Amino acid sequence: MSFIGNLFKKHAENAVTSVQQFLVTLDPETATEAQIAEFSDQLTKASQELAKARIDYQREEKEAEEIQALYDKRLQAASILEQQVGEATDPAQKASLSTSLEKLVSMLEQMKPDVDREKHEADDAKLMMEELTKFVEEAADALKQARSRLEHARTEMRRAELEQERAEKRARTAEVLAGIKKDSGTFNVALDAMQKKAEDAKIKADAANTRSGLLTPTHAEKEDANISAALAKASGTPEPQSGSISDRLAALKK
Repeated sequence: MSFIGNLFKKHAENAVTSVQQFLVTLDPETATEAQIAEFSDQLTKASQELAKARIDYQREEKEAEEIQALYDKRLQAASILEQQVGEATDPAQKASLSTSLEKLVSMLEQMKPDVDREKHEADDAKLMMEELTKFVEEAADALKQARSRLEHARTEMRRAELEQERAEKRARTAEVLAGIKKDSGTFNVALDAMQKKAEDAKIKADAANTRSGLLTPTHAEKEDANISAALAKASGTPEPQSGSISDRLAALKK
């Protein structure tokens, strides 16, 4: 790929990474769950690969054991033939045994690379299985820890949200109480003003009653004719007519 192509590819990868980081910042909980789900899928695939690796190893190990067993048996047979060749006295039998021994040794020589190859393949399959086993175990433990951390983080986040709600409620309550205290101060001022007005009205009423009492004639003034006449004369009020009916009629005729 050309330099320009690689450059645009790198910019594209950086853009995707930036978008992913932005999305994670917007909704970290969902992003974490998505990452855990993706990691779980990878773990599932790794577990499937491990299962295949176990089957491959078992097959390779069986093949290596079978070819090794056959090789060992043929090698033992060759040793027996070699001993028989050394012990044979009949030339024809000796020649026949020698021919068989030559044939068997050639078979062993041709077989040896296959035995080594099968052994290496079995060793490689075992190594692959062990590596996958270790990876799956570590991945499973990491996934377990990630889920545990997610649950812990979710719990902490819920606790923080509840604490925030409680703090906001406390703040609102404090505002309400502050308003009540402020209003109660105004309320007390209003009550004091009303009470003062009531007291002032009472004082005025008492004064009016006193004045009315002073201006209202007493029983003595009403019942005593002499006092009434004197008060009437002092006020310039004509004295009421007295005497007989004839005197009063005569006064009217005048």
